[in-house]
Amino acid sequence: MYHKAHFDWSELPPLTSPRRLLGLKGVALGLINLPAGQGYTFTHTHREQEEVYMVLEGSGRLLVDDEMIPLTAGDMVQVDPHSKRALKNDGDTPLRIICAGGVPAGYPKNPDARYLIDDGVPDYDDIPPWYAGDEAVLEQNRGLKERYNRSMKRRAEKASHDPE
Repeated sequence: MYHKAHFDWSELPPLTSPRRLLGLKGVALGLINLPAGQGYTFTHTHREQEEVYMVLEGSGRLLVDDEMIPLTAGDMVQVDPHSKRALKNDGDTPLRIICAGGVPAGYPKNPDARYLIDDGVPDYDDIPPWYAGDEAVLEQNRGLKERYNRSMKRRAEKASHDPE
């Protein structure tokens, strides 16, 4: 048995999960399609999942902890779970990356999760250097943090009411 899906990269949003279209059970994938000049507005880590970033097209940089790693097509970078990371497109064309990771047993914790491994930990207060001091980004991240906290609260409330 197999699943096949086609993705038109020119139409993809900045982050796409092919989880459901491919019926993924043991491989976590994210399709990253950052427009020219754009980057992540916050860093994130993972509880257990290491990630491998495979650059297909474009150029940019990957912030890992305090190190800035230049990226060009053909590069692959492995990042440990607890390292803070964020991406930035420095080029004039889209930065297209496949991000892959193994799925530890027991994931996803939430069956409705967008991604197969739902152990990502966003740090909305940790602004990458390319957006340092940008008030619009700070405001956007405050809103994202509020939404995330509400979502986590709802999940906790649901879990406390669900029989095991």
